[in-house]
Amino acid sequence: MADNSREITIDPRKSPATERARGNSAFLVAAGATALEYYDFMLFGIAASIMFGPVFFPVANPLTATLLALASFGVGFVARPLGGILSGHFGDRYGRRPVLLASLVAMGTATTLVGLLPGYRQIGWWAPVLLVVLRLVQGLATGGESGGAIVYGVENAPAGKRGVFGSYSGMGQSFGALLAIGAFTAVSAAMPESALLSWGWRVPFLAGGIVTLIGILALARTRDTKDFVAEVGAGKAGRTPLRVLFREHPRALLLATGLSVGTNGLIYILLTFAITYSKDNGWSGSHALAGQVVLVAAVAAAVIFAGALADRIGAHKAVVLGAVLTAVFNFVLFGVIAGHSQVAFFAAFAVAGVINALITGPTPVYFASLFPTKVRYSGVSLAYQTGAAISGFAPAAAVFLFDVSGQAVWSVPLFGVLLAGILAVCTLLLRSSAREFETEGER
Repeated sequence: MADNSREITIDPRKSPATERARGNSAFLVAAGATALEYYDFMLFGIAASIMFGPVFFPVANPLTATLLALASFGVGFVARPLGGILSGHFGDRYGRRPVLLASLVAMGTATTLVGLLPGYRQIGWWAPVLLVVLRLVQGLATGGESGGAIVYGVENAPAGKRGVFGSYSGMGQSFGALLAIGAFTAVSAAMPESALLSWGWRVPFLAGGIVTLIGILALARTRDTKDFVAEVGAGKAGRTPLRVLFREHPRALLLATGLSVGTNGLIYILLTFAITYSKDNGWSGSHALAGQVVLVAAVAAAVIFAGALADRIGAHKAVVLGAVLTAVFNFVLFGVIAGHSQVAFFAAFAVAGVINALITGPTPVYFASLFPTKVRYSGVSLAYQTGAAISGFAPAAAVFLFDVSGQAVWSVPLFGVLLAGILAVCTLLLRSSAREFETEGER
């Protein structure tokens, strides 16, 4: 009698336990890496705005000292594209995990050293020089962290959930910003200003170094992405990913940079100019900072749902929807800030955060869908970081337009329309390139 039974085998790479482990790993790495990145980014920005002037640049004019401190903060943006090039090259050749690990080590080391750096009174002009050097290191590390976190999350996602997995990096950004604001607020409230200037400002930086060490240990226990492992196993990993990127994908690279300009420019205006505008309209510094907390918390709460929406209707539709709503609602937001209703003030920031999540959530998977696996780390990192460096001038441009318009309430929202237009147009023009990660909604 013939045996008609067939042996059933289960691919361990696709077993439920493996998928759960991969999902946990993707969340831990993508959200954790960007949380640490944004914690350090926001912490340096806050300290540069308030503390670094008198500590590292004790010139006669306090405004000049603050401007010099903010310039040291801006140096990090200049280093980002170079960091994206280096991390992308090695990430596409040797794996996402080791490059992301190196980026975390560099960021954590630089952040800790900033917290230990003597001020101008102790070592003279070496203090600001070393501060700028450490900020350059942070910028280089950021070039590897953002792109690496996006790619790691998306490449570990199961079919139909790339939008959700890609949104992990956006959630990490929001949590990192909240931690930085909370840490600095707690330290400021716990001690007098003299102690804060003397040593208190160092505490959040040293704490950031400790948290980064925890992240490094966690990442060391994970594996590389399934997409990269499959690429290496098939012998498709290239030796010159940058050359392939510029030769075969120049259009996608250019438009993805524009996509990054629009994405980052819109959020930078909300995170920086909105504070200045709030103070100019009579709101206290604590109110302005609380508005930022509400904004970022709203993004964190809504970003996973935005990623799920991208999986359902298509990433490009979700991004364009977010761009259009942002362009319209910015007029409402700045009009409310110019008013005197405290309830409306915080409600407007909450709505702005939810709308921004429609951009922050779907853009990671859209970036990743533009480039094949063999050049994905290079493409995402270089495009994202170059756009972020350009959009770093958006707050200054907003201040300039606000001034030349006679401080008109519509001036900065009109600038937001331009940024949202760039975002929407680049997204639509890239639709033909975003094929590999098509969701059910796009098909």
